[in-house]
Amino acid sequence: MFETLGMDLEKNVFHGLHPVLAPGLHKPDLLHTVYLGLFKHLMHWISGFLKKHAQLQAFDDTWKVLPPYPGFSVPKKAYREVTQWQGKEMRNLGRCLLGVLAVALRQPDSRQVIPFKDALDCVWALVDFNMMA
Repeated sequence: MFETLGMDLEKNVFHGLHPVLAPGLHKPDLLHTVYLGLFKHLMHWISGFLKKHAQLQAFDDTWKVLPPYPGFSVPKKAYREVTQWQGKEMRNLGRCLLGVLAVALRQPDSRQVIPFKDALDCVWALVDFNMMA
């Protein structure tokens, strides 16, 4: 099928580099690179952003009322009450972060519209990357 479209699946960016095989390349460790690296940094930034705009309590309130869903563990504590994050908790954070943030930022005043939109766009991009990875 791909050959009829003129595509050669044997040729990729590593074609011609004989000792390099795509299946043998390093695969990123999602737990350490995305969940404990990027998300940890992102949440530090989000906490400061929410505090600056007086929306931290709204984020915590939304976080505490998340409903159960198959494959999703409901948080037992408010976001700010969690002192140590495990990989499973960070994975759950990635699944619900955008929705919780959107609820916390849902009623901006005229000065907050653009910063809130930019913050949601930024978080949306990282969450999309996480879901694809």
